Amino acid sequence: MDTAQKILALIRKSKDGVTADSIEEELGFSRQYIVRLLNRLISQGEIHRRGKTRAAKYYPGKAGNEIHHLELIKERQGLSEHVVLDEVTKRMRLDTLLNRNCLVIFDYAFTEMLNNAIDHSFSRKVWINVEVDHANATFIIKDLGIGAIVSIKRGFQIEDDFLALEHLFKGKQTTAKEAHSGQGIFFTSKVVDTYKIATSNMEFTIDNIKADEFLGDIKQRKGTTVTCKVKLNTRRRIKDVFDKYTGDDYEFNQNIVKINLSKHKRLMSRSEAKRLLLGLDDYAVLDFNFKNVDEVGQGFCDEIFRVYAKRNPGKVLSYHGASDVIRYMIERSRK
Repeated sequence: MDTAQKILALIRKSKDGVTADSIEEELGFSRQYIVRLLNRLISQGEIHRRGKTRAAKYYPGKAGNEIHHLELIKERQGLSEHVVLDEVTKRMRLDTLLNRNCLVIFDYAFTEMLNNAIDHSFSRKVWINVEVDHANATFIIKDLGIGAIVSIKRGFQIEDDFLALEHLFKGKQTTAKEAHSGQGIFFTSKVVDTYKIATSNMEFTIDNIKADEFLGDIKQRKGTTVTCKVKLNTRRRIKDVFDKYTGDDYEFNQNIVKINLSKHKRLMSRSEAKRLLLGLDDYAVLDFNFKNVDEVGQGFCDEIFRVYAKRNPGKVLSYHGASDVIRYMIERSRK
């Protein structure tokens, strides 16, 4: 096997791309020689390069396997997760890049994690990075707020960082019980293929493909960074995950609704629910028609059928026209 073939084998073996420096270190040849061979492989269509300068990485296949990438910086105050999701979806044309199942998982995880940063971080800004390549859809949400671990420690009087991290992933643990079910991080970490959270000098990774977890030390004292990755051909299903971790110990209520939601294909966030409920406090019965609605988020259902219902105990909230998955989400929230 000549040197070019060895380089190609290294690149094909790597899942996250390789740099010229790492190839130089592995094979022992000069960087100039390695770069010349890399350029030859690119011209032959065997590999493609992503990035510039020494940080550039090389991946197998032609550059036709293009990367779709978007970076956003948003002021946290007044930010609505569904508005950002709509912007990302339109600008990246996610509905053309992701199949239906992958898009549902991406939407759910993205809105849940962005909502966490909006409601809990107290950061002035939120940084959002979304990337879709030939194999994965990945998003990163970063804030420079108080940090998830610090928030949990303060809210639950926990002194140890590791105990606070463990508490974060138990489910139903939230420092804002009136507005959150505390299940966002738990279920998001289960529905995506890879979940990573970096905060308080710790990085915790949940790999659902390998059914493994990793905890490491990093240098990130301030804020929280969450990275979620969903394989484009993922076999995971949101309802399967909910079934696995919640069981069937709820009762369905066959109620009827008079608020027509049919013009909305997706209703994902708390902010959408709050906007929908504006001006309805004087009505005794709210009747929701979910006909033609394809998907709803946990935040949307929880805001209406648990938070709002709890604040308005004498009000009747009913619905009809919901798919099995949407009905399941509603009843989970009611429970």
